[in-house]
Amino acid sequence: MKAASLVSFLAFCLGTLTTGRPFTVFMQTGVNNGAPSWPNRIGSGELDNPTVDLWYNPKDFVAPPANTYGNSGRGILYGPGHVNVDTSLSKRFVIVGRTNAEFRWDAFNLFNHPGFGFPNQNFDSPTAGRITTTVVDNRSMLRRPATCVR
Repeated sequence: MKAASLVSFLAFCLGTLTTGRPFTVFMQTGVNNGAPSWPNRIGSGELDNPTVDLWYNPKDFVAPPANTYGNSGRGILYGPGHVNVDTSLSKRFVIVGRTNAEFRWDAFNLFNHPGFGFPNQNFDSPTAGRITTTVVDNRSMLRRPATCVR
């Protein structure tokens, strides 16, 4: 009976894989007398190997003529995706009768994968295409004992 209780753990794992969300390229300096301005798209804007320092190619966008709207569409490029794994491991011990003690270990973002935010979307900014934010927390682990009566 005691040997069986030594190996009766409860494990849980949840994995999430997401693709990047679409984003729109804008202009930092407008050409429409203060109204919003969108650039003209002269290339795909995509890079073969994007990095956090340069996620898209800002040279594929140019300012349209004054008082006109550019031809660049909404949501034409995609930000980075994310991989996340959350786990839990617990062990319950019978103390007396219906009283149990449980030890639980939870890990969120187990492999500590960074979840990057959108790049700077203003193609005419000195930091165009650079990612400077994260959208998920770093790894966190919780270890906690608990007592319960069933």
